[in-house]
Amino acid sequence: MAIYNGYSTLAELKAALTISDSTDDAALEAAINATSRMIDDYTGRFFYVDGTVASPVTRYYTAQDPWTMNVDDVVTITEIATDDNFNQTWGTVWSTSDYMVEPINNPRKGWPYTRILATGSYVFPYYLPQAVRVKGAWGWSSVPSEVNAACLIQSSRLFVRRQSPFGIAGTPELGTVRLLSRLDPDVEALLRPFKKNNGLAK
Repeated sequence: MAIYNGYSTLAELKAALTISDSTDDAALEAAINATSRMIDDYTGRFFYVDGTVASPVTRYYTAQDPWTMNVDDVVTITEIATDDNFNQTWGTVWSTSDYMVEPINNPRKGWPYTRILATGSYVFPYYLPQAVRVKGAWGWSSVPSEVNAACLIQSSRLFVRRQSPFGIAGTPELGTVRLLSRLDPDVEALLRPFKKNNGLAK
C-alpha cells in the first residue's frame, strides 16, 4: 500500500518506532493514510496541494455579500469568473486587479489564503447561488510541523492498536494502558490551532 497525501513518511514513522526491517511496511503505510484522513476530518481542511498553476482545480462558491467571499484554503488563484446572469456560463472573467486575497500575511507563516475581496471593476453576485468560479491550487503548500508530529503520534497508536484487539496494551506484570478510540490528547493539542470553526478558517 502506497502513502497517498500522507502527513508523514514511512521512514519517519519507522524511525519513531525504531523499526529497521520492512516486514510491517504495508501496515505502517496504512496507519499513515488512515491518520492523515483523520486529521483532515478533525481540522476540516487538508494539508497537501490539490492542483497546480498549469493544471488548476475548479471550485464554485456562493458569496455572502458583494465585496468579500470566504473560500477553502487556497495557495494560488489562477482565475476568478462570475455567473452574473445565472446561466452557468461564468462569462465574466476577472482581472488580477479586480480582487485581492486575504489574510495577506498568511504565506509568511506557511498558511494559505482563505478570503477574496472584490476591489476592481466587479462585485460578487451574492444574490445568486454558486455564481463564483475559482480556479487554482488548493490546500497547503507544505505540511506544518505540528501536523507532521500529530500524524506520527497517532499513526504509532494505530499501528500498535492492531496488536491489541481489545484496546488494552501492555502486560499485567509491567502494567497496562487503554488505547483510546479517539484522537490522542497530544494530537488534539497539536491540531487545535488548525481546526476550522464551523467550517470557517481561523
